[in-house]
Amino acid sequence: MRVGILYICTGAYTVFWPDFFQSFQQNFLPGVEKTYYVFTDAEHIDHDDDPAVRRIYQKAYDWPYSTLKRFAVFLSAEEELRGCDYLYFANANLLCTQTITPADVLPRPEKGEDLVVACHLSYWHKKPIFLPYDRNPRCRAYMPYNAGQIYVAGGFNGGTAQAFLWLCHTLNDRTEADLADGVIAQWHDESQLNRLVAEQPRRFRVLDPGYCTPEDLDSPFETHLLIRQKSKWINVGAIKHNQGPRRSFVRRKWEAACENYLPYLLCARDTLLDKKVESR
Repeated sequence: MRVGILYICTGAYTVFWPDFFQSFQQNFLPGVEKTYYVFTDAEHIDHDDDPAVRRIYQKAYDWPYSTLKRFAVFLSAEEELRGCDYLYFANANLLCTQTITPADVLPRPEKGEDLVVACHLSYWHKKPIFLPYDRNPRCRAYMPYNAGQIYVAGGFNGGTAQAFLWLCHTLNDRTEADLADGVIAQWHDESQLNRLVAEQPRRFRVLDPGYCTPEDLDSPFETHLLIRQKSKWINVGAIKHNQGPRRSFVRRKWEAACENYLPYLLCARDTLLDKKVESR
């Protein structure tokens, strides 16, 4: 069995790579042949002389294209990736803190699964109407309020190589079509992924939030994959250009009221209109 781990670290994100590599080598599928496909603009990274590391040049995109173009980045190495049995994408700032075996994270074909995602810790207990799906009908990640059951994180996902590359093609095509229409999904690749999970739920093995746990949040789940807080390592605000005006107190209260009560009305509307999520 050969597993490919897809990793993007352009610009300042290269700071996360050494600890990521060491933790995944030690704890993620120990004893399994792993190849790390590192997409980076760095001329050198730690461990790039290791035979398990395959450094692939990738220019740094400006925000939010650095996340929107994720599927296109993977597809640039599609021919080589097809030589793997399984492919897993992991965010740059992940650490593998507990031993993870094939039984823990591989799709279960006997259940019809060929893809794997992890439930988002912040939303695992929320009602579907309060999940942060993209609600813009013009977007190909659109989810009506009467649809969906879970919300998955974008930071860790995978599956069989064939299925994962199909996912990349599907979501890249939708992202490019949205961009052509002047539309960007609310949470970028994560929004597109959640739409696909809602369309074809039986294909996805959904792991608990312990497989994508932010270090600054308390969790009732055993942490296997820890998300390090980026702001401790890099200037996230500068990368994402977060320099907009502060919201007034009244505006924040109004937005909170809309967030807490408006979804009930919108769910009733979408139910009456019999809106559905169907494969595109």
